Amino acid sequence: MNERKTHQEQLRGAGKESFSLPHLGGTSPVDASYTKKGPSQSSVSDSKESHFGQETQSRTSATENTVGDGRPNDSDSLQKGYSFDICVEKIGSFVKLQPPLLVKNREKKNEMKRRTEGENIKVLRPGVVLLKCYLPLMDQVKLVKMCRDLGLGSGGFYQPGYRDGAQLRLKMMCLGKNWDPETSVYSDERPTDGAKPPPIPAEFLQLVKGAIQDSHAYLESTTKVRKVEDIFPSMSPNICIVNFYTQRGSLGLHQDKDESQESLRKGLPVVSFSMGDSAEFLYGEQRDIDKAEKVVLESGDVLIFGGKSRNIFHGVSSVIPNTAPKVFSEETNLRPGRLNLTFREY
Repeated sequence: MNERKTHQEQLRGAGKESFSLPHLGGTSPVDASYTKKGPSQSSVSDSKESHFGQETQSRTSATENTVGDGRPNDSDSLQKGYSFDICVEKIGSFVKLQPPLLVKNREKKNEMKRRTEGENIKVLRPGVVLLKCYLPLMDQVKLVKMCRDLGLGSGGFYQPGYRDGAQLRLKMMCLGKNWDPETSVYSDERPTDGAKPPPIPAEFLQLVKGAIQDSHAYLESTTKVRKVEDIFPSMSPNICIVNFYTQRGSLGLHQDKDESQESLRKGLPVVSFSMGDSAEFLYGEQRDIDKAEKVVLESGDVLIFGGKSRNIFHGVSSVIPNTAPKVFSEETNLRPGRLNLTFREY
């Protein structure tokens, strides 16, 4: 009970090491600080072959206070199971203008440049690997669309909170198993409305598998370790926590420790996908922001931590507004902010 309370306090950003800014995305199931219950706040303000097809959607202006069908996006309706639309809806006969070919070409050149200059895979510390620009634009577009479709259905995005009225500053959806912030426990249904979490799409699992395999290949070619699995295990994810954050926010340093004892003992990794605006990600051995290392996670980056680093403290000091690639924003219609998917094996 004391351990669970401590974990909740970490997630709420309690203590001097936590941040006073609102939520943001990293690799925690919650990935955010919290706010007292009240009215929702509105939003601020291909060189690599795709693993699956690209689809586009319309874009227009809308506030965070409504969902796709026009229902109010207040905390009460969300707690009853109403879904939140992470994308901006088309209104009336408005037709989205496609981004100029020059803009698309520039974005593709920038993506290619990032992939070809320097090392795209970096070992931040033993057991922590960053794959820069790993997810091609087409795959990011598909991921956003699939998350949106799942999020509007049963068990989709909702406003998580606590019994004392405190609310996490994010919209959350669980795939595979539900994670409850009040109890820090995984289960087969969501306590707020009894909804069962949707299954993890096979396309998501394919991308996770590829990222781990590419990390193994890189480690084998750059280290003298014969069995990479011994220091950086593989895993078969059966949990995916999908969080959407607006452009304001932060995340206090914390540990991910709600998976099974066997999973934690083996050091089975957490795999995190970042899409949308960039974020400053912190990590370290202690829950002390002054001693933490920092790295910027951009749209398309994949971060993996496992092995000896499975229990590192991590968090986000800030989200960087208006840093999502222009073509990404045009093609996905994702609201301003950051979409974060974290995969793990219970």
